[in-house]
Amino acid sequence: MNLFHQLILLSFPFRMNNILPRYKIVIAVAFILLQNQTASSQTNLLLNAGFEDINTCTEYTAECGVEAWFYLKDVKAQMLTNETGNNTMGNNSYGIFYNWNEYTGFTPIIGTILPCGLQKGNQYSFRGLLSAKLNPRLVFKPGICTGEKFYVPGRAFSKKMQPDSIIVLRKLPGSVFYEFQYDFIATGTEKYLTFGSFIEEEIIAGKKKIATPQTISIVIDNFQLIPADKKEILCDGFISNKERIYAYNFRHKEMDYSLFGKGELAIKFSERDSSFITQIKEPEIITLPKADTLKLGDVFFDFNKANLKPAALDMLAKYFVPGNANDIDSIYIEGHTDSIGTDKRNMQLSIERCESVKNWLLLNNIIAPGTFFIHPFGKTKPVATNKTAAGRALNRRVEIIVFRKT
Repeated sequence: MNLFHQLILLSFPFRMNNILPRYKIVIAVAFILLQNQTASSQTNLLLNAGFEDINTCTEYTAECGVEAWFYLKDVKAQMLTNETGNNTMGNNSYGIFYNWNEYTGFTPIIGTILPCGLQKGNQYSFRGLLSAKLNPRLVFKPGICTGEKFYVPGRAFSKKMQPDSIIVLRKLPGSVFYEFQYDFIATGTEKYLTFGSFIEEEIIAGKKKIATPQTISIVIDNFQLIPADKKEILCDGFISNKERIYAYNFRHKEMDYSLFGKGELAIKFSERDSSFITQIKEPEIITLPKADTLKLGDVFFDFNKANLKPAALDMLAKYFVPGNANDIDSIYIEGHTDSIGTDKRNMQLSIERCESVKNWLLLNNIIAPGTFFIHPFGKTKPVATNKTAAGRALNRRVEIIVFRKT
């Protein structure tokens, strides 16, 4: 059975009236939750992508649709209430109904205005959840069209627009939904995103063509438009543009006339400059504290012991003079040995020599006790070969790393 034929077998309860009330739908979400947790950390460039914000239309002062999403008069829409007990999917899905009259081209179902322009040449991914119910003889393919206008078949403003089918669909286990994904490269002129369908009748030998019109019913949820560049973020004008789009409350004749006649709604942004294009987040500049490294070689300790020799004490006293210790933030003390001896003994010697330096610093009140950090490494971090006496001498050392306040 074709994937798109499988799609048509999914069903949900609905009824069609001139005024479509909310209807309840139960969906399985165990797998969907995992998908949404991954996507939630990414920037979604669509408004009201989960269809949670309800629009109160001007014509009837009643719930007539959802904010930021628009459609032609041939489409009927209704809210569907999710009864999952988990808010990750949100409270609503969106049910849409329209007729098929043998047209096999791209049929617009619903569309939105992008509050931020896309970066020319950047890649984006349009994703969402979809289930559908239609005649088993019909093959349903979702589709998308982006551009400066809402796509309307046969209209002059749509002639240069190029709708495309969405072929990446995956059935979600335990759910009535398919997850779809469509990747594209932006031209930088995108203002509207139109979601629609391509429908064809499967011709079966010996059977008559099905009667038309045929009612198509779909449920959609959790739409996303995600930039591939994780540094791409919303534009500076996002909030003001969202307010303008949400302020448009026509959902009947006025909306249909505008979309069919012009391919756009009477929603004007104050300007279309760089503040209305998605931004590339500048990498955070992290200023690392300044650091000095004081090295005490093996000659500053008694052989195979942790006692500091007088030369070592003199070096420490000269370095940590009062004027050179005032801006110290913290001190790391690292102990190292050569490879001679057991690992246990080398690690123990590293610890003991670090402790000797720490005790001297505490005794001389260099900085507060909580700012010392000991890191014994034993033989694990040599700076020279352990095959020669000279190399082993270099490896036997204590490094005092002094971090200063910036």
